[in-house]
Order: sequence, then structure tokens, then C-alpha cells
Amino acid sequence: MFQKCITVNVSAADEIGRHRIVRQLRTLPGVSVVREQPAVDILLMGRHDRDAPAELRRLARAGRAPLVVVADDLGETELMAVSEYGVQCVLWSHRLTPGRLQRAVHNAAGCCPRVPLSLALV
Repeated sequence: MFQKCITVNVSAADEIGRHRIVRQLRTLPGVSVVREQPAVDILLMGRHDRDAPAELRRLARAGRAPLVVVADDLGETELMAVSEYGVQCVLWSHRLTPGRLQRAVHNAAGCCPRVPLSLALV
């Protein structure tokens, strides 16, 4: 049975955190990490990452792919902003597992039924 490969790009100011996410993505069947023309964009938002909001706006405005955010911490204001930018799923970095990452990527790519962001918080 042929399974379509989902291409994913990971953006992060923290290269170590980026490599951690990329390493997890490479273990997932049917997922390929790319730099250009992804089916899903993943943005890593660190607690002290001052550039993350600007990167979120840039990715959302580009509209090139659905967004998944992996965050250290988000307050109510940040969560509302993330929702307004059309983020498909928010994953908490301290609870990140390959299974949760796989579900988020597949959901964002449209392989799973859509759920409201409030239910997509993993």
C-alpha cells in the first residue's frame, strides 16, 4: 500500500531545539523534512525566543503551508494570537512525543478530520 509522504519544514531560532524536532520527524513513517515547499510548517517557539512572533506572522502571511507550533509556554494572549494566525495545532515541548508530533503533522496536512484549535492542543 502506497502512503503519500508529508513534507515538513521546521523553523526555530534555537538550532539545538530544531535538530531535536527534525530528529523526531525523521523517525516517523511517511514524513520527510525539507526546507522548501513543505506541506506543513512547524515553528518552535522557545520561552525566550524574541523572534518567534515575527516568524509566526511571516509564515502565516506567506500562507504556504498549514502551521503547527511547538511551544515551551504560551499565555492566554499568545494562545489567542496563535489561533488568529491559523495555527492548526499547538504542542507543548515538555510533553512532545513522536506520536503527538505525528498526529499534529497528519492533522495539519489534512490526513485526519479537522478539530477546533481548543481541542487540538496536545
